[in-house]
Amino acid sequence: MKIPVVRRKRSSEEEEGNYANIDYFNKLSDDVITSLFLRCTLKSLSMLRCTSKLWNNFITAPSFLHSHLTQSTQNGPKLLFLERICLYRSESSRLRFVSIDMDGNREELYTVTSHDYQLACATMQVRFGLVCLSTDCRLYLCNPALQQLCELPEYSLSATPGYCHFGFGYLHSRKEYKVVHFFYSFPSMTERWCHRGKLRVSHLKCEVLTINKVGGISFNRWKEIADRSPCHPRSEGQLVNECMYWWTYCVPRARVNQILSFDFENEKFLTISPPSPFEGDLGLFVMDLKGMVCLPDSARFCRSSILDLWILKDKINCTWVKEYSIRLIDFGFKKITYVFMTCNEEIIFQHLGKVVCYDLKRKSFREVEALSHRFLQYGVYSKSLFSLGTI
Repeated sequence: MKIPVVRRKRSSEEEEGNYANIDYFNKLSDDVITSLFLRCTLKSLSMLRCTSKLWNNFITAPSFLHSHLTQSTQNGPKLLFLERICLYRSESSRLRFVSIDMDGNREELYTVTSHDYQLACATMQVRFGLVCLSTDCRLYLCNPALQQLCELPEYSLSATPGYCHFGFGYLHSRKEYKVVHFFYSFPSMTERWCHRGKLRVSHLKCEVLTINKVGGISFNRWKEIADRSPCHPRSEGQLVNECMYWWTYCVPRARVNQILSFDFENEKFLTISPPSPFEGDLGLFVMDLKGMVCLPDSARFCRSSILDLWILKDKINCTWVKEYSIRLIDFGFKKITYVFMTCNEEIIFQHLGKVVCYDLKRKSFREVEALSHRFLQYGVYSKSLFSLGTI
């Protein structure tokens, strides 16, 4: 049976129309789609989220957010600088976030004005694409890349203002952010402030907030930890290998500051003795070096301009090993800030208006021009797609 020419032509047109309606892209595997989306810029991904509900759900999924930020951190980490200005007349604060890559390229990310004037002197922690800001009374979360700033849920009403210590980090195993907050609670306290000498470990409490989905917080409340800290924290928390670490004030009958560890798995505290060469309380802070707890010996650095880096091998037995000794004599210790930080396998510090990076593998230095003195705080940063939404 012969098919008429007109009918044959119509059949070919119908076949072409059917092929045009097939969505080949969404038939690809998740691994292939992830690989394609990871090649897009943050701006392109934000536009793709508006294209379809399916793409929006895929891009905002915790697994893709984790892959995107991990790749950004490994490929091209930047330095995020914060300028804080107090607007006295309006009792507000203006925050300005600027990033600089390792080639010196500068990018204006986000400028925002908040009605909380205490933000002008807030403490900043940059962790895995987000910024946590702490004042005497409040905690804030910011995503400079998406230009979002929000106040975290209010913590315990019994907390005494002015004695807030916190830690902020990202748990890779759970793909969620954690905010740890210490506070003092006095049952019969009538005055708003008190001298630190009156503070007792028995008054110290700890609570944790979990942020594990785009635009939301787990249970939308703080969870108080049953285990009590055995000593007073005195620094910002540093997350290393799923545990948070703080330096602490000297415990009674001890002349050496201890390190406080909090394990998110069993929600228990542990005190760790530092290496024996550590003396005094100058420049005490913890770093994450290749997934290990690292302590820079700032006291010896002041005496010799040699920076020793101690690595914690066993926190149960308090075993430390001095892995690196970096000679910084050419820089002059008086012209170097005591705040050291790490990025991948580099040690980062400031020197005469520049940010210096020391490669531990190549044993070489490189410099990046820093911003003006108004940008006092900075941290290692990579752009994140994690939307704070309606937190």
